[in-house]
Amino acid sequence: MTTSDTALPGTCPRCDAHEIRVLTTSPVPGVWTMFSCTTCLYSWRSTEPSYATDPTTYPAVFKVDPATIPDMPVVPTVPQRRA
Repeated sequence: MTTSDTALPGTCPRCDAHEIRVLTTSPVPGVWTMFSCTTCLYSWRSTEPSYATDPTTYPAVFKVDPATIPDMPVVPTVPQRRA
């Protein structure tokens, strides 16, 4: 991806889902676009290196299976309300 890429990516680098949206754009038009996956909530800028933006080069150790997301713990947990 180059600096001026604004085309919506087809696949999330982290979970391989196809539900990507534009989160925001740079204050200076055309400098960068920030994308977000609606499945795993991963976000990235169009100016980041391919290991953070390309599903084929994204580190396997950080990949997420969308089927496991509902079972992931909330961190940090929300404490009990004090009386």
